[in-house]
Amino acid sequence: MTRLLLACCLALETACARPADPPGPALLFAGGRGDLSAEERLQVFNLLSLNVTPDGKGFTDQVCGQPAGATVEFRDMNSDGRQEVLVIFGNDCTSGMAGSSALLLIRDANGKLQPNLGFPAATADPMPESNLGYPDLLIGGPGFCFPVWRWNGKEYIGLRNDPQMPGGCDHWND
Repeated sequence: MTRLLLACCLALETACARPADPPGPALLFAGGRGDLSAEERLQVFNLLSLNVTPDGKGFTDQVCGQPAGATVEFRDMNSDGRQEVLVIFGNDCTSGMAGSSALLLIRDANGKLQPNLGFPAATADPMPESNLGYPDLLIGGPGFCFPVWRWNGKEYIGLRNDPQMPGGCDHWND
């Protein structure tokens, strides 16, 4: 009985020591929190302009009120031991034909998360090439011409377009 009481007390102390996230961040980070603090998880969620559905199991966008998706991936893109956060989120209302947008959060020199990308995209895949410690990113979406973005030391900026099939970027040269 004493062991059971002790186990219950320890479980309660652990649960009370770490307050639960509000519904939005709790749902967004249900698959893992990475190395983000509660404040950072709330910051990330607030950047997405999403609401939690009444049943607490999904999201809607704040523009059209339509169902929206959101997935989170943690990557240590520059091998500094801290994780960057990639969120693919949205729907056709917020992101057009891409159906989602990409938001990449990278820590600045003070350790604060800074938003990057933030535009319609289905993916943001690291490429073998890199600049200043961060990989170039191939931004996937509809069509056959995908942009490549490069880190300039402060943020990701457009570098070039890569055709995904012969002639895939020809219309960009008109």
